Amino acid sequence: MNTWAFYALLGVGTGAMYAAFAMSVIITYRGSGVVNFAVGAMAMIPSMVFAELRRTGDLVLPFVLIPRRFSLGDPLDPVPAAAIALLVGTILSVIIYILVIRALRGSPPVTALVATVGLTLVLQALAVKGFGNVTLRVGSILPQQVVQLGGRPFPVDRLWLLLFVCVIAGGVMFVYRGTRFGIATRASFLNEKGAILLGLNPTRLGLYNWVFASALAGAIGIVGSSLGGVSPFNFSLFVVPALAAALAARLKSIPVAVAVGVAIGSFEAIAVHIVAQRQVPRFFLGGISTLVPFVAIVIALLVVGKRLPNRAAILERAQVPVVLGRANPVVWTVTFGLAVLALASNDPTVRFAAMQTLFVVTLLMSIGLLTGLVGQVSLAQLSLAGFSAFMLSRFDTTMGFPLAPIAAVATTVIVGTLVSIPALRVRGVQFAILTFSLAVVFDDLLFRSPTFVGRGGIAEVEPPIIGGLKLGIFDGGQFPAKRFGFLMLLITLCCALILLGVRRGALGRRFLAVRANERAAAAAGIDVARTKILGASLAAFIAAVAGLMFGYKATTFNGGGLSAQDGLQLLALAYLGGIGSIAGSVVGGVLAPSGLFAVVILGGGSSIDQFLITGLGLVLVAVKFPQGIAGSWQMLRRRMADSAAADPPFGADIDMELLSDGSPLPTVTGAPAPTGPLIPPQDASPESPDDTLWRP
Repeated sequence: MNTWAFYALLGVGTGAMYAAFAMSVIITYRGSGVVNFAVGAMAMIPSMVFAELRRTGDLVLPFVLIPRRFSLGDPLDPVPAAAIALLVGTILSVIIYILVIRALRGSPPVTALVATVGLTLVLQALAVKGFGNVTLRVGSILPQQVVQLGGRPFPVDRLWLLLFVCVIAGGVMFVYRGTRFGIATRASFLNEKGAILLGLNPTRLGLYNWVFASALAGAIGIVGSSLGGVSPFNFSLFVVPALAAALAARLKSIPVAVAVGVAIGSFEAIAVHIVAQRQVPRFFLGGISTLVPFVAIVIALLVVGKRLPNRAAILERAQVPVVLGRANPVVWTVTFGLAVLALASNDPTVRFAAMQTLFVVTLLMSIGLLTGLVGQVSLAQLSLAGFSAFMLSRFDTTMGFPLAPIAAVATTVIVGTLVSIPALRVRGVQFAILTFSLAVVFDDLLFRSPTFVGRGGIAEVEPPIIGGLKLGIFDGGQFPAKRFGFLMLLITLCCALILLGVRRGALGRRFLAVRANERAAAAAGIDVARTKILGASLAAFIAAVAGLMFGYKATTFNGGGLSAQDGLQLLALAYLGGIGSIAGSVVGGVLAPSGLFAVVILGGGSSIDQFLITGLGLVLVAVKFPQGIAGSWQMLRRRMADSAAADPPFGADIDMELLSDGSPLPTVTGAPAPTGPLIPPQDASPESPDDTLWRP
């Protein structure tokens, strides 16, 4: 057998898992309209429960506020262990749907996506607290014979897993094409209001589909966990190739999703073999296999991006509100003063926490500009910042300061602009999928490549010197240097002023117009493509500046803290603080791990506890307070001011006029005259119908 064919066949096991997760994504989307980024994490929980039951006989429940470990005696056999694990996963999926997904009905699709990102963080943190940050390996449920193919040993469990997934795919196709439940799900997906008029309950259908999709992913996770083990984080990255397969299938076709998922697994296995044989340039030795799903996603978005089914086009909801209040000089002065006090503190821990906060604040402003103002959910801004830091290290050896940081920023802006080209055809959820896969590529391919990172996998940056004045984080016997902290504060302030100018200017209004409705913006004469590219470039510029701050703060670093998982947490902080606002970026930066809140208020604390709190906060914000902490406070102040202006002053004179039907109409003398119609207008736009009366 040909070597490439052998390794392609060897990768069908992993590809079968990608295909199963892609089916789960499609079922969830067709049933509830949610692109579930947490599908890998939801499959991970029952898989780890199963592995622990098989290893020790202990039942670990990944829930909050209850005992987590119960001994059931000796290690269990595969069948009862799998049954108990699937029961735990089903209960967890029901709880998630009732508390989170159901509450997001009618929310913007991007909000639902962000909520699933928060679920990923929560489930990962619960798994670490329950099982530890370990990889659990157990014997396979499937037959474990090894046969000879072309003189090479081949484990047949890969083929059995592929057969298992194909059988499930056939069952899913039968259910959704030939049963009443499947027809009802399709009807609800195509026209939710019409389905309600026919007596269907979309909420209940969404629950059934959600549980079914979660059970499918959990079952495949249990069966396939023997291929490489299961940890709190490895299944979460399977969502990238799964989403690539789902997008190639237009979030609709199960056979196409299975075929593409298996093909991605096969190509990844071939890529791993090529790397092992050193048949690729040294630059790609870090992880060329991650390019396969990324290329598949780019092709899917560029080729079928306009034809992807979009539930949001049928039931378009309002975007997450962005409050564009005026800059309050008092708030800015107080915030700046508190930052100065923290950086001038004699406690080095507080100073370093303040520097970490400034770095995160700057990076969150990049996310706020692209996601909050332009409406493109990006999960790659942290990766762009890391790219800038590594480019700074490389340019620093040849150019020195100040040419090195300028070249690093320029290179990062070019890369960020090129990455945004697919955004001309897609937006929102689909762009989030693209940027998350890009973050994985940066993490596995670039940040682990010795050619890109540097000798020994460690990048080094020399401290900046201006006119003989050293501005690095080391200043003699003082660490971290106060002078460096004030430099970071100045950079963050400049980025905030740039963002403020954009928000209050004509460019910001164009961003918001494109965010609200691209067709209406184009009809108004706005160049939508140019506006989206410009927004991505500005966001990449701010992310690149944050990368300079990271590089000069760390001086020596590798890819640690720049992974795709860390990018998810960064998006959580952006939404937690308030997406699209400078105040929200400040709040998110203060709440960041190793930031001022964690160090000063919590006294450090466990990083996994902070991870869990961040995820829970993101879910809560997505469900109840989509404006975030800062945005909710501004909205509350605005509503209070509007309410006070609407109330008639005490002692106002009441005059009476007659309506057309003869009934009296009170008017208030001395109170502001109403500026709008007496009856609130109904939005007749087919893109944003008012469905509050149609909800069951």
